[in-house]
Amino acid sequence: MHPRTTAGRRAAPGAAAAVLAVALLGGCGDPGGPRPTAGPATAEAPTAAPATSPAGSPAPDGPWGAYPDRREACAAVADDLLVLALLPAGLAAGPTVAEVQDVEDEVEGVRGDAPPALAADYARVQLLVDSYGEALAEDPSARFDGQALDEALGPVRDWLDATCRDGT
Repeated sequence: MHPRTTAGRRAAPGAAAAVLAVALLGGCGDPGGPRPTAGPATAEAPTAAPATSPAGSPAPDGPWGAYPDRREACAAVADDLLVLALLPAGLAAGPTVAEVQDVEDEVEGVRGDAPPALAADYARVQLLVDSYGEALAEDPSARFDGQALDEALGPVRDWLDATCRDGT
């Protein structure tokens, strides 16, 4: 699948997470932005359009990605982790290939905003979703690999624990 680009990826930390959760769990179409998809991590990581910050300007190359400080980065990554962990439930509801593509696009946006230390981990999640979309296009009974997603999200949980736990 080919990623689509979106002008404004995140209006505010957690906004994409809310849109993604509603779209996945509600089974609706594109509510305003792309959403992630998953499949086996066997292909090369997808490439992304230039990242944008929550305000829509180019994302900085600093340690917090598109976020101005650790606090905001931690809050956004925690929101993203929660939503991404719910992907198996949302994708089990029989999504269309287009809905899976929307999910993949949203993961691309999350990846673009993420602290650089997490970009590769989000790329793995994006690849899982992309592969699932491709499998779904070939076989409508294809299943999303929730275990592979859980393993891909392990480093994100570890980053949150190491970076954000003490709250300072």
